[in-house]
Amino acid sequence: MSRKDIEKDSNDEELVEERAEDLENPVDDTPETEEIVDETAVLLEENVELKEKILRMAAENQNTRKRLVKQQQDAHTYRHQDILRDLADVIDNFERAIESSVDSRDFDTFHEGILMIEKQFSGMLTEKYGLERIGTVGDEYDPAAHEAMMLEESSDVEVETIKQVFQAGYRLHERVLRPAKVVIYKPAGDKTDTGSETVENDGEE
Repeated sequence: MSRKDIEKDSNDEELVEERAEDLENPVDDTPETEEIVDETAVLLEENVELKEKILRMAAENQNTRKRLVKQQQDAHTYRHQDILRDLADVIDNFERAIESSVDSRDFDTFHEGILMIEKQFSGMLTEKYGLERIGTVGDEYDPAAHEAMMLEESSDVEVETIKQVFQAGYRLHERVLRPAKVVIYKPAGDKTDTGSETVENDGEE
C-alpha cells in the first residue's frame, strides 16, 4: 500500500469520526429557528381562540334567530289581545244587565243599561283604536264613505244629503272599513248622476 493510500484512509476515518460526533452532539438551534417556533406556537394558539370565538358567535346567532321566530309567533298569536281584553269588559256589562233584568223585569231600566253599554263600547273603539262611525242623517253625501241605496228629490236641500241610514259605516283612522248604506236627498231639478238610482230601479225591465 502506498503512502497516499494510507493518508487517504486516515482522512476518511477522521471524517467519519467528525460526522459521528456531530450526530451525537447536534448543534444548538439558531435564534432564527427559535423565533419561528415561537411565532408558530402563537399562531396556533390564536387559531384555537378564533375557532372558539366563531363557535360562540354562531351559537349566539342561532339563539337570536330562535328568539325572533318566537317573538313573531307570539305577535301573530296574541295580536288581538288588547281589543279582546276590552271586549271582555263589555261582555261583563252585558251579563250584569241581563242578570239585573231577570230580577227586576223592568224594561226601561234594561233599555237604559243597554244604551250605556253601547255608548261605552263605541267610545272605547273610538278613543283606543281610532274607529269612527260614519253616516249621520243630515250629513252631506260622500261617495267615498257612503253607499247610496235610494235617491229622492227634495227642494229643501242644495246638495246631496243623507235622509236615512240603513246601516252605519266605519272608518279606521283614514281608511274606510265599511261605507254607510244610506238614502239620500237630491236637490230638485239636479240631473247629476250619482249612480244610486240603479238601486231604486232594481227589478224593473
